[in-house]
Amino acid sequence: MNIFIVDDEEQVQKVLKLKLEKEKYNVLQALSSDEFVTAWDQGKQAPIVVTDIRMPGRDGFWLLKWVKEQSPSTRVIVITGHGEKKMAVEALRLGATDYLEKPFDLDELVHSVKRCEKEWEVENERNQLLKRLEARAQRLEVELPAQEGVFSSKSPSMKEVAKWLDVLKRESKRSAQAEEPSVLILGETGSGKEVIARRIHAESSRASGPWIAVNCANLSENLLESELFGHEKGSFTGASQTKLGLFELARGGSLFLDEIGEMPQSLQAKLLRVLQEKKIRHVGGTQEITVDVRVIAATHVNLEEQMKSKKFREDLYHRLAQVVLKLPALRDRQDELAALTDFFFKRAAHARGKKFTGFTDEAQLALRAYTWPGNIRELINLAERSALLLEDGGGEKIPLEWLGLPKARGVVAAQANGVSSSDDSYGFGKVPFSKLREQMVSQFESSYLRALLAQTSGNVTQAAKLAKIDRSNLNKLIKKFKA
Repeated sequence: MNIFIVDDEEQVQKVLKLKLEKEKYNVLQALSSDEFVTAWDQGKQAPIVVTDIRMPGRDGFWLLKWVKEQSPSTRVIVITGHGEKKMAVEALRLGATDYLEKPFDLDELVHSVKRCEKEWEVENERNQLLKRLEARAQRLEVELPAQEGVFSSKSPSMKEVAKWLDVLKRESKRSAQAEEPSVLILGETGSGKEVIARRIHAESSRASGPWIAVNCANLSENLLESELFGHEKGSFTGASQTKLGLFELARGGSLFLDEIGEMPQSLQAKLLRVLQEKKIRHVGGTQEITVDVRVIAATHVNLEEQMKSKKFREDLYHRLAQVVLKLPALRDRQDELAALTDFFFKRAAHARGKKFTGFTDEAQLALRAYTWPGNIRELINLAERSALLLEDGGGEKIPLEWLGLPKARGVVAAQANGVSSSDDSYGFGKVPFSKLREQMVSQFESSYLRALLAQTSGNVTQAAKLAKIDRSNLNKLIKKFKA
């Protein structure tokens, strides 16, 4: 690592250089602020600068301010004369990391340099991780629910969500200094929990801060603890260096804990303490670190049942759930399915420079009858897959075979009654489903049954529990539809 020493006394330069080179540092030197600036502009830069305060011409205060303007992450150690405490305090106020008062022991210098080195490495790691996380978020191209009214639902459940989103937004603007209320988002896998959480962050006073998400179900207990709280070098086998936790990386922003219901109980207690005290401690560490982070949590698990069985802490639930948002499954949003389908298929086509012009009658009926076990995520995947098959010129309607969905009964009946949805730009609003009710209900049951069995790998008992019906009734449906 490079270290830059700036001092107008050559003998001091020589002594400091020899000591630091023994510690395996590469030492750069300058006898004045002007000489330092010239070298810096020529590419001779360093993450740590050691400078005397009293120098002819532009002194150490000037150099300190110049360095912090050019490179805020660079650590600066200032050297002051004996009894010059006021100068040391002023240097710290201007951004110096540490100060050494003459005469000082060379081991003091080494200790200060090593502390600056560790701080710089930690901040550099944090910045690199944040860049990668931001790049990942951009690749995902997550759409906020406010865009083009995708989540402006007609269903009562989504109206309730929209109401609370407006309340959270209003309160965030009105009381930016107050602690934001905790939010717990409930909903099936793929129902849009992270999208809602991102919107809460984007419409809060923390919008300019980091957004970091972690799935608590994807990591083992030890790995999750290390991810959340960080660890010290040597704290366990494989810990070759100190690592920042996600709470530190998310300072000033929001941390999204997805699938909080899967978090091990031992970590639940530690998380509760962090939420209450706003402090963390690295695995293997002793120092408490203050963190300013808003936590938004989500899960598809029934936490009330988890609390009854003592698998989830009730005190943690109440700490997380000042505001609870329940997202409906896509199958329960039939009134807006056409608009949602239109939005995601248009977006997918546009992203590939193509044009979406609608669906064939058969495809429309199949979309309407499908039960969407994968929810919004499944709809998005279906739209992106179909966009791959569109011709560059556009104009063609998407047929059923592109969707890979079960064929809905009732297409022939609809055509026999003179019904056509070819003039319906994206959906199913003009299809007279009252005439096809019996067929559609049957198709719905069949599709739902097959989706249940697929989800449980054919396990009838698990499927019955998931559908909340008796196993005997489920067996009757299986016989009826030969599933």
